[in-house]
Amino acid sequence: MYVQTRSSDLAEMLPMFFCVLIGLAIIIWIAYFILKKQDDKKELITRRVKIIEKPVQQGNVEWYVVECENGERLKLRSFQGNKLIISVGDSGIIKYRGKTVQSFQRQ
Repeated sequence: MYVQTRSSDLAEMLPMFFCVLIGLAIIIWIAYFILKKQDDKKELITRRVKIIEKPVQQGNVEWYVVECENGERLKLRSFQGNKLIISVGDSGIIKYRGKTVQSFQRQ
């Protein structure tokens, strides 16, 4: 009579676990590029802003809350978190498409 141990159950589930992880990674990667492409089709907007808040950084994606000269507040993201250095309190000219920051020039 053969009795299964817990380690053999784990060994059977391990490949399925890795397949699920790989599937999730692929879905996230596809969603990332779809979001980026959607914003690339929108008009480039240039505004003078002040960085009010930097609430979240998720991997290479950073979010910013900015206040325009007219008092309007926007929540924008940057897919260049490691290249674009923006701090709370910075003022300058921001260029963005949709919700994606293209560039920021500090003044």
